Amino acid sequence: MIKNKKYFHYLNLLLIIFINIYMEVEFEIVSLPNRSHKELQKIFTLFNNEFKTIQDINNILCYNRCYFLKKIVKDYPEEGKKFVEVFEHLKKLIFEIETLFPEKGIRTLKTGENGSVKLTRKQVALVFLLSFFDLIYIKESNKKNYFNIYSVLEGRNYGSLFEFGRCFLNYLTVIGQWLSENNEILNEEIIYFRKNIPSMDYLSGEDKLLCDLKIISKGSMFDGDASYCVDFANKYIGGGVLNGGCVQEEILFAVEPEAIVSLFFMEVMDNNDAIGIFNTIQYSDYEGYGFQFAYKDCLIKSNIPIKKHRIIAIDAIPGGSSWFSFNYSEKLIKEINRDLHKAFVGFSLIDFDKEKDFKKTIATGNWGCGAFGGNHEHKFIQQWIAASFVGIERLDYYSFSDKKMINVEKNFENIKNKYKSAKELYNALISISGMNGNYIDNILKVQMEQ
Repeated sequence: MIKNKKYFHYLNLLLIIFINIYMEVEFEIVSLPNRSHKELQKIFTLFNNEFKTIQDINNILCYNRCYFLKKIVKDYPEEGKKFVEVFEHLKKLIFEIETLFPEKGIRTLKTGENGSVKLTRKQVALVFLLSFFDLIYIKESNKKNYFNIYSVLEGRNYGSLFEFGRCFLNYLTVIGQWLSENNEILNEEIIYFRKNIPSMDYLSGEDKLLCDLKIISKGSMFDGDASYCVDFANKYIGGGVLNGGCVQEEILFAVEPEAIVSLFFMEVMDNNDAIGIFNTIQYSDYEGYGFQFAYKDCLIKSNIPIKKHRIIAIDAIPGGSSWFSFNYSEKLIKEINRDLHKAFVGFSLIDFDKEKDFKKTIATGNWGCGAFGGNHEHKFIQQWIAASFVGIERLDYYSFSDKKMINVEKNFENIKNKYKSAKELYNALISISGMNGNYIDNILKVQMEQ
């Protein structure tokens, strides 16, 4: 039973106020808490012996209002027990704010700029932990995605949102375990990049041979051996991960929560922007897709090597050049160039990588072909051209056995035999864009200039 109840609501409110942003999100620095630790220490001291169950955590830190924690108590007590076992170490992490963030914040990476933010895995975990317990307030802005992890947990969330919460709980449980071990992995850096390339000068520059290409019909692009993986992103990084979305990007950010922290300081992408997140870890295994998504198990096990991912986030335009029932026009070429250039900027993020051992191989798939309504064959050709202009060694294209990719799987070798360079394939793509039929067949029918 919780003692000193007359102090409970007062101290709980102080805890929430304690961790607050004190500068506007429009400023260069997105700030972390700077208030004296005395009040927070008083709360944890007062209730020091009361954090024995996850329900105690709900009572003390969340006014007993967190539906997610209540459901964990009821339906997944073992997951709650593991979290409580490391909670003391997560509490201590909060008191490292001044040490971990001496500048009291994280630099905002603005739309249209080139830049990066480097954070240790421990710093990222602290920001995530504060948001998990609703201890960070951020003024809403049309320049950023919504960043409040607690919003996924508090209400009567359903289906995939609750399963995302289990992924988040698992992530913090692993972090707590690593904290208890003083694991050096927490000192590794995660790097968040922005890249902006304003022009398509490469179209008039040196031509490049078409890069090697491999079509993979089954499996996850994040389980393959490519050095980089494409996030089919929303222009607001993370998409709907914290408000109900559950397709490729949202699932990626749920099972690799270190990516979610980018929502805290990353502004919206423009047409010439791409975002990279290097060195994240997949903490959770899962099954299903969309509203069938479900947390399965913790992937971090002592006998399994930990794989680090390099994520390239690019957003497609909705329905960009999906149909053939329009006339050849300047607007159409502009749409084609927009997504081709977006892929080029994203793939160019490999230039930031200082690891010499990494091969220039990228895993991608049917980017922009789900909710955004893009044409599978068109997006395939655009990405192949972009990867070739960048100088990628090999593009691993995951078709996911989609029936709309059958024509690609049958004919991509024929395309490579006919077109030797990126410019040749690009010119062919532009020339057939006003034609009826499908992209692959029309590409193969184009008469090459002698």
